Amino acid sequence: MQETRQPYSRRDVLLQQMGISQWQLVRPEALKGAMNITVAEHIRLVIVSQQNLLQQPVVQDVLRSLNLNSEQVLNITFEQLAYLQVNHKVSYWLLSQNTSENDCTLSLPQALNVWQSGDLEEFKQNPQAKRQFWQTIQQSPSINVE
Repeated sequence: MQETRQPYSRRDVLLQQMGISQWQLVRPEALKGAMNITVAEHIRLVIVSQQNLLQQPVVQDVLRSLNLNSEQVLNITFEQLAYLQVNHKVSYWLLSQNTSENDCTLSLPQALNVWQSGDLEEFKQNPQAKRQFWQTIQQSPSINVE
């Protein structure tokens, strides 16, 4: 938060004369539900990326191969990851080449699997990255509840 400096309305002037400081949120989205993102029990996969990828064909292919539907997937940003509250085992798919973003994921809550790949465009263009990703998925524990 940062303190507002100049009064803009009559109310601001009166508050300033009374010695009452006003504050303005630097990140107002923090109070709009971004805090404490509770992961529902039916969620099996958390995709962490800078944009919503659930409608992308390659992501749909991955979900089909994992026997998941879109309702079983949560797509969040790296900034939202810090507010995640998970009470059951989930798998994570991190889509980023940015190492500082990947570093913030070192202690993912309730991680069953953690899969990393480049951002979506790089992933779609790189057959070797796709092959390596598929091999990693095949060697991972199943994310479906038995």
